Amino acid sequence: MMKRATTAMMVMVAGGALALGVVGCEKKEATPPVPTTSGSAANPADTPRFMLLSRPDNVVDVAAAKGSAKVGDSIALRGKIGGRPSPMSEGVATFVMMDPAIPSCADNAEDGCPTPWDYCCETPESIMNNSATVQVVGADGTALKTDLKKAGLAPLDEVIVVGTVAEKSAEGVLVVKATGVFKAGA
Repeated sequence: MMKRATTAMMVMVAGGALALGVVGCEKKEATPPVPTTSGSAANPADTPRFMLLSRPDNVVDVAAAKGSAKVGDSIALRGKIGGRPSPMSEGVATFVMMDPAIPSCADNAEDGCPTPWDYCCETPESIMNNSATVQVVGADGTALKTDLKKAGLAPLDEVIVVGTVAEKSAEGVLVVKATGVFKAGA
């Protein structure tokens, strides 16, 4: 029963990502990295355990990782939170990230886009080819019930996630179950 519910949730996440033209991912090393508690918040005791203190090794950008990732691969994936108007789910630790080389609408000073993190200046194909769907998960493998904004994350933040490729479809949809998030430049 639990397996069926988990599979159904993964299909919904992957299907939703595909429908929105959102996806991407990468391969790292044989064993998943273990996150450490971050000290970047004003009060480290308030910092979620999934926020990493140090930059992970063997980082690959979303676009470079897209072709090589396989289900079960451990990864350290770098990108910017974005790729749709609401790239971060409310109440559950999931988000979409774009390859950092793809310019957001904020990179064009003349654009004036009210939601530059949606990458509306890119084609749907570019968004599909350069994005990843990420679930920050607990020890049981399910997405954490938390607001990532409370962890200090926001659209267009550059992040590195460490975790495992959970699903890959023929259409190129990749879902990453992340155990840690590092906010680059923090």
